[in-house]
Amino acid sequence: MCARYGALEEFNLFERTYRISLPEAMVLPKGIVYPHTSAPVIVAASNQREVHLMNYSLVPAWSKTRKPKFATYNARIEEVLNKPSWREPFKSRHCLVPVQFFIESVHTGRFAGHNIGISAKDHHPLTAAGIWDTWTDRESGEVVESFAIITGEPPADVLEAGHDRCPIFLPENSWGPWLDGNLKDKELVEFLKNSREVVEFSFEQREVLMSYNPQLSLFDDE
Repeated sequence: MCARYGALEEFNLFERTYRISLPEAMVLPKGIVYPHTSAPVIVAASNQREVHLMNYSLVPAWSKTRKPKFATYNARIEEVLNKPSWREPFKSRHCLVPVQFFIESVHTGRFAGHNIGISAKDHHPLTAAGIWDTWTDRESGEVVESFAIITGEPPADVLEAGHDRCPIFLPENSWGPWLDGNLKDKELVEFLKNSREVVEFSFEQREVLMSYNPQLSLFDDE
């Protein structure tokens, strides 16, 4: 699963890629985005696109705590219509998540025993489909906006490299329809499955997995 990814940290590149003006006071994160840290996402608001800094790990509006006991940074596309955490956000609260690269753990193949960095071979920014929600602390009144990246089955080269999931990346002509959210339920699922960007990926071997066991299945997460 995509627990970590590289932020799109260049201010000018961000604005050029998404044709959007960033607030002058906004500070883009540098380096790697981890669960429960802040990252920029793009949402539709008042017939235009806006950039919001949100918490990476969706906190459902109904949660009693700011940090759920279960992982909420990735939403499997197979579960978005039935899991309580995803069901309501998936209907209408959509976002685009700018990604420079993402990191996965690998237990088999040429990268076995390592984390790998996966990016577009031509280094263009990737845009993941995401969902978001707003949570309010009942005692303090603090409001937290948070998001999750939607994942699906991987393209062949990611699977061959040793990982069984991949964020769903969208090409530019699908950004508007995804943000608009005019489709419903199963139509949205089919839209995401049929609109994925075809990316030629590049793979970089990174850190050794501390808990690596050659006997682990390909489908075990880190």
